[in-house]
Amino acid sequence: MPESVAEGLRALVVDDEEVVRSVVVEVLEGMGFATGPAQSLAEARQQMAAAGYDFLVVDKNLPDGSGLSLIREFGARNLDVQIVVMSGYATLSSAVDALQAGVADYVVKPFDLADFRARLQRAVEGLKLRRANRSLLSELQTKNAILEGLATRDPLTGLDNHASFQESVRKEIARGRRHGASCALVLASVDRFRDINKSLGFSGGDALLRSLGGFLHRNCRVSDLPAYLGGGDVMARFGGDTFALLLPETDRTGAATRAETLRRMLEGAELGTGLPRITVSIGVASFPEHAQEAEALIGAAFISMEAAKQAGRNRLICWSRELSQGGRLDAAQVRHEADKLGALDRSIRERAFRAVYQPIVDLAARSELAWEALARPTDPGFGSIVDALGAAERGGQVPALGRVLREIQVAAIGQLPAEKLLFLNVHPFEFLVADGIEKEAALQPWTKRIVLELTEAAEVSNFERARDRVAALRAAGFRIAVDDLGSGYSSLNSLALLEPDFVKLDMAMVRGISQGGRAARLIKHILEYCRGEGMRAICEGIETEEELRVVQELGVPLVQGYLLAHPGPAFPRAAVARIGPAR
Repeated sequence: MPESVAEGLRALVVDDEEVVRSVVVEVLEGMGFATGPAQSLAEARQQMAAAGYDFLVVDKNLPDGSGLSLIREFGARNLDVQIVVMSGYATLSSAVDALQAGVADYVVKPFDLADFRARLQRAVEGLKLRRANRSLLSELQTKNAILEGLATRDPLTGLDNHASFQESVRKEIARGRRHGASCALVLASVDRFRDINKSLGFSGGDALLRSLGGFLHRNCRVSDLPAYLGGGDVMARFGGDTFALLLPETDRTGAATRAETLRRMLEGAELGTGLPRITVSIGVASFPEHAQEAEALIGAAFISMEAAKQAGRNRLICWSRELSQGGRLDAAQVRHEADKLGALDRSIRERAFRAVYQPIVDLAARSELAWEALARPTDPGFGSIVDALGAAERGGQVPALGRVLREIQVAAIGQLPAEKLLFLNVHPFEFLVADGIEKEAALQPWTKRIVLELTEAAEVSNFERARDRVAALRAAGFRIAVDDLGSGYSSLNSLALLEPDFVKLDMAMVRGISQGGRAARLIKHILEYCRGEGMRAICEGIETEEELRVVQELGVPLVQGYLLAHPGPAFPRAAVARIGPAR
C-alpha cells in the first residue's frame, strides 16, 4: 500500500510523552497525514474546535483524564473522526470499553512500528470506506427523491401531477364519507393558451406555465379568507394549461369564493418579464353536493370549466345538473348562468339594490323594538334577493354582495331613535370569516345598535369556530340573532351552542298555529329555555289575528309579520292597534 494513503487528511496525536508523540507523528506524516500534537485533553479539545481533524490517535491515560472521555464526547457530537487508542496499561476490560466507545483500533504500548503502521493504514481504509458509503447513501437518497418526485410531481411546475392529484381526490372523498365532511375541487384553465404558445413559442409557453404554477402555489392561501379554508390544500398541474386545487372541508360557497379571489388576483398579476398578462376560466364542484365519486367530481368540475370558457372566458361557474345534457354542455343554460353572473357583477358594481325594513314589535310595550333590514334587487336580471344570493354563492361573491347590501341597509340608521335596533342578515360563510364584518367601516359607528342575524344557522358545521366568531363580534359591540329556528336537531343545537341574544322562530312553526297543538307546545318549551338563558324569542311570519293571539297567549315577547307591517322604506310603523291586551 502506498505511503500517501492518507494524503489530504489531518491527524491529531494526543499523548503526554514527547517520545511517543514524536514517533506517532513521524509515522502518520510518512503516510501522508498533516499532523497536529496535543499533550492533554484540554489541548485536544481546543485544537479540535479550532481546526477540523479526520483522524485521532489518543493515549488512554492523560494527565487531566481518560482519553475515552474525549472519544465519548466526539461520539455524542456525531463527529466524522476515525479514532485509534493507545495504552501502556492495557487490560481486557479497558480494550472492551474502548471498542464499545467506537474506536477503530486499540494499540498496546510499546508497539512494533510495522504492526502499528499496518493498523493505522487499516483505520484509514475504514475511514475512507465509511465516508464513501455515506456519500453513496446520500446520492441514492437524492436519486430516490428525484424518482419519487417524478412519480408524483409535475416536472415543469413542481406541483402534484395528474395521477397524484386523482389519488388525493379519492382519499379526501373517502375521508369525507367517514367523517361527514365536504370537500371541493377547482379546475382553472388559461384562456387562449394556444395563441400564447404561438406568439411565445413552446419554451415561452412553458415559462408562463412554470410561473403560473409558482403564483398559484404562493397565493392559494389568500390572506383575506378564513384560515380554516387553507389547511391541507392540494395544488396540481392537471394537464396542459389546466391547474387543479383540492380544498378539504370546504363547501361550494367557500370553494367558489377562494377561486373567484384567485381569478381576480390573476387579472392584474405580473407573472414575469416578457410574459403576457393572462386570465383563467374556472370550474368548481363539491362533494357530496355535486358528486359522490372522484371521477364524477373531477368530471363535474371539468364541465363547469368548459361552461366558463363557453360563457365568455375569464369567469367562474359552479357545476349544476342543468349545465349538461347527456355529457354535453347545454348552450342555453350556459348563457343563462353567464347572464346571471353578469347581472351580479353589474349589481354589485352599481349598488343596484334598495333597502326595505320590517318592524319587530315588543308585545308587552306595544311598540317597535327594532327593524329588520331587507334588500330588493333593482337589476332586471334578478327576480328576488334570493335569486341574487344564489348567483353570489355560485360565483364566489358572497362577501362582496353582503358588504354592499349592509352598506346600503345601514345608511338610514341615523333616522331611528337612539334606543332602537337594526337587524342585518349575514350569510353563514361571511359569519365565519375572521376580521370580516367587524372591520367594515359602514358598520363600526353603529355596532351597539346592530343585531347580526345568522341566516341558515343549520348550515354551520364548525360550531367551535362559530362560538369564537360570536365572541369576537360581541366584543366589537354587535348582538347576535339566530334566524329560522325550527324543530330539527341542528337548529336546536345551534341555539344551545351559539347562545344568541335573539332567537327567531321559523314561520313554518307559526303558520296555522293553534293553542294546545304540537307547534304551540314546542314554542312553549323553546320560550322556557330562552327565558332561562337570557335570550329573547321572536315569532316571525305573523299574518293573521289568530296567529297573533295564540303567540301572545303563549308568552312570545317579540313578533314580526305582514299583519303588523309589510317591509317598506325607512321606517314603517307597526299596526300596534291589532295587539290585544296582555293575558
